[in-house]
Amino acid sequence: MSLPFPDNPYLKGYYRPFGAEMDAPDLVIEGKIPEGLEGTFYRNGPDPAHPPHPDDRYHVFDGDGMIYAIKLAGGRASMKNRYVRTRKYELERAAGRRLFGVFGNPRFNDPSVSPMEYNTANTHIWPHAGQLLALMEGCPPTALDPDTLETVGYETFENTVTGPFTAHPKTDPADGAMHAFGYSAKGPGSTAIRYNIVDAQGRPRHTAWVDQPYASMMHDFALTQRHIVFPCLPVVISMERAMQGKPMAAWETDRPSVFGVMAKGSDGADIRWVETDPTFMFHIANSFDDGDDIVIDVAGSKRAPLMPAADGSLPDPQQTRFTLKRWRIGHNGTFREEQIDDLDLQFPRIDDRVQGSRYARAFVNGTARPTAGRLDGFDSIAAIHLESGNRDEFSFGDGAYCGEPVFVPAGTSEGEGWLLNLVWDSHANESILAITDARNVSAGPVARIRMPARVPGGFHCHWRSAA
Repeated sequence: MSLPFPDNPYLKGYYRPFGAEMDAPDLVIEGKIPEGLEGTFYRNGPDPAHPPHPDDRYHVFDGDGMIYAIKLAGGRASMKNRYVRTRKYELERAAGRRLFGVFGNPRFNDPSVSPMEYNTANTHIWPHAGQLLALMEGCPPTALDPDTLETVGYETFENTVTGPFTAHPKTDPADGAMHAFGYSAKGPGSTAIRYNIVDAQGRPRHTAWVDQPYASMMHDFALTQRHIVFPCLPVVISMERAMQGKPMAAWETDRPSVFGVMAKGSDGADIRWVETDPTFMFHIANSFDDGDDIVIDVAGSKRAPLMPAADGSLPDPQQTRFTLKRWRIGHNGTFREEQIDDLDLQFPRIDDRVQGSRYARAFVNGTARPTAGRLDGFDSIAAIHLESGNRDEFSFGDGAYCGEPVFVPAGTSEGEGWLLNLVWDSHANESILAITDARNVSAGPVARIRMPARVPGGFHCHWRSAA
């Protein structure tokens, strides 16, 4: 018997666990799905099947991965959702209770389980080489059937990935290869980073190893036409601290931010580390080479939200507010930060065809009206024009909670296409998939596809074309 969930802000409201799997073959559509928009929109996010140990505080990053697949074909829409059948999920389902500590903290693990079996597979969903990869950064990808969402198991790319693997790989438009990395790659709290390239057919092409200056929780990285950049930022992993009942991942104010720059496809021997004052981002919009400099556009803040200090204290919300920032790493080892836009935002996305190149637009979710007490302020989506600074935005209104906008191309020019994102109306307790013209965001959705039930808050999304 599963026990009730504790009173935690990430276990109610927008994030209240749903806990059910559904098949909905014909969804209600307001408006019209654009002609030619055929494929599947995927969303991954945490949906904990069981509450944590009473002494182990739940974290939003910790719930079991639940995949939503919304298929568009012939002007119609269908939906299914499935838990990722990780070893963790299956063991806890059989036991009828939680067996692992939050973040796999061994202090709260049941003696019956191995720490190596902690895998939530809840952060991103990434189609590659005919597979659908459910990702969380502490273990190898979990492969799913892209049509049925049936869990296949770990994908190790011929044993070249046997440990952590980023939730944010990048597909290189030049050849379709997937570039990825894993931090803590030689054990929790280690400084080792493993860099992988997997070709467009899913075959391992390259593996290299480097060490970062300290054991940073490295959520994302940068890929340009010529370079890889590993951001070592001051959220530091300490297993010793975790075993003392303190935060395993914590913001350490005395650490600098350090950026590891090396050539794309390098063996790591050429890596150089550029140091600057503490700064933070979870997500990169895009990065590109600008002469001898490297430009990285991020949803940036002064320090990390959701991550406590080493003593367990939480940050001032004003310090964790994300805006679109440009980081410039000079060829002479300098670092400069400037703000592109002041919208309170997160989850920046681009037209993936321009990944690693100079680009024109970033697509984000955000709010111009942050409200006290909200766990996130995302009630709108926007296209931010990098050169002009103009912002084209649409608000879904009071009580709306917007998910990450995914761009789907519908032409040859950058930004010619559609934005798809899930929205929860907290007043009506209804969820929709909104389809909006990426060139005219302020006009609002051209179609709203109604979900058969509330879709809880989640993380990242992707599109897989039917073609």
